[in-house]
Amino acid sequence: MGVYRSDQAQLTFAAEAAQGGDPELMQGEAETSSAGSTTLSAPFNAGSRSITVASASNFVAGSFIRIGTVYSTYAETKTEHEVRRIESIDGTTFHLDRPTAFYHAASDDGSATEVIEVKGIGNESIGEGDNGKFVTFIPGIYETIDTPDPEMSIEGRRFLSTQSKRNFSVAYSGQQVLTGSVSNIILLNGWALRFPIGSVTTTPSAVVTDTISLSAASKKGDVFIVVDGSDADNLDVGNYLQISGQAGATGDGSYSEIRRIVTRSLDETKIASTSVDGNNVLKLNYPLQFDHVINSAVHEVNHSSSIVYTHVIDETTDLDTVTWHVHMKDSTENSSYDFDRRYVGGMIGSSTISAEEGGMLTMSWDSVNFINMVHNQRNQNTVGDSSDDLYYGASPTANMPRFGLMQTIDTDDVGMPSHASTVTDPHDGTGYPNTQPYYFSEGTIKFFGQEFARIRSFALSISNGEEPRYYIGKQGKRARGPYEIKEGPREYSMSASVALPDASVAADAAFGATGQQAGALELFKQLLLEGDYGDTDYKKGFTATLKFERGTNDYIIIDIPGSAAGSAGSPTATSHKLNSQGIFINTAGHSITGDNPFQVDLDMIFRSLKITIVDNLPVYP
Repeated sequence: MGVYRSDQAQLTFAAEAAQGGDPELMQGEAETSSAGSTTLSAPFNAGSRSITVASASNFVAGSFIRIGTVYSTYAETKTEHEVRRIESIDGTTFHLDRPTAFYHAASDDGSATEVIEVKGIGNESIGEGDNGKFVTFIPGIYETIDTPDPEMSIEGRRFLSTQSKRNFSVAYSGQQVLTGSVSNIILLNGWALRFPIGSVTTTPSAVVTDTISLSAASKKGDVFIVVDGSDADNLDVGNYLQISGQAGATGDGSYSEIRRIVTRSLDETKIASTSVDGNNVLKLNYPLQFDHVINSAVHEVNHSSSIVYTHVIDETTDLDTVTWHVHMKDSTENSSYDFDRRYVGGMIGSSTISAEEGGMLTMSWDSVNFINMVHNQRNQNTVGDSSDDLYYGASPTANMPRFGLMQTIDTDDVGMPSHASTVTDPHDGTGYPNTQPYYFSEGTIKFFGQEFARIRSFALSISNGEEPRYYIGKQGKRARGPYEIKEGPREYSMSASVALPDASVAADAAFGATGQQAGALELFKQLLLEGDYGDTDYKKGFTATLKFERGTNDYIIIDIPGSAAGSAGSPTATSHKLNSQGIFINTAGHSITGDNPFQVDLDMIFRSLKITIVDNLPVYP
């Protein structure tokens, strides 16, 4: 008999186009008996919690529906499509079990977008196979996961009753909290880094000189794009593309991201009411991170060992949320006993990047709040079918709250989604990343541009002050989790243990003195100065750079405060003006301990940062 073991569990994640919309292309198997079939009556953006349809006939609460048309007459589908469960119906409005992942037009290819009922079966046949799986990224090497299963608030209430006898009379359910974490993630790349900070833009070291552009605007979350231009017909399955340009941008690399071509349509069609040659309709290996305006530049990238990619993580006011998928197999690896849970709408609220001597660069997602979850446990035997049940009359025999249809993320799905069999590379979705960790011994830290060699450890903390919000509104059956999670004030802090330089270093040498390391007592002076160097307005503070280098064109740089474009390793100069200050030391106790050489433990705060990663991975989530 099999048992569930922690070493046969796996966590993967993906970014969401809108909070709570777990991205996955699913077709489903159409119901054939008294099934509902209708069309959208209006367009709906990613993140929609309800949709309005032309007719609600034959649909009931508990039914599963596919939103989006699948064109069986074409070689490949041309629009995003997904499966959701109807939680309740108001007239012709369907309230869904979780927000949508994609934008859905009211009409597509000249016809209204379909909404059809599908069977509530939970296996691979309901999806697109590997071509529809996007929740496949791993944060790094991890050993434990604090899963964000709902924490229930069931409270006993006392009625005035002679039968109470000091005990509560009845128990009622309260709000639910879904909070998880992943600790001590050994970073193999920068996939996990951006989510507590903001967005990532990716630019290749070289692109093909060609004439290709978007012939229709694309939305964040889109999997299909439409391209045109004299070189568009040269594109092929397996090619990598750089897509850039957004409202207010010039197509010069702004909002740049890299995606791979999975399929190319071979038929004439219409997309978004724009007539195009069907061979220019491209399906990508991962949803877009940005909106891109019409005529945005598209360039082919000859991905090879000689091409490197620069990924720049910049702060944004609104953070992208994540989907987590936890997949467990029993020890016999019988797929009938797979235990799958998917958590949606997760905001990385607090996080820590750290390293210590002799160790590796690690990251922790310390607190991640989610708005909901779905799972693959369809039934519970003690729950009967009753006309009072919210799901009474639904075609699927599934009575468990939060049961949802989703694809299994197997071991061979882990990594960057590829789904293109014509090109093979080490990161094509066939397994875990094969890169080495970043070691503390490969790291350096600079204050005011001057390397400070004797850093023993550091921990950089990020807090987004996130707050789950509970509003009046229709949610899933027995789902009383947060309606949304909003960002609060952002705070950065850093602690470090520093062995002081040699006393022979010039005592008056300042941070950044040419050719010199800072004086042995400079940290003491900085503590007393409090970042105030005699300017007339505000405190100024100082700068720092942390770099972890694995080899040529293979490194992570953290600049504090953020650097200007193209100048990783050179933080923006601090000033005594608002919103332009640097690092300030709160504590730097020069205590007499048993540490030799003399050691100082620093605690610092700062207002901004920027992370630059250079590696050979083209696609970042």
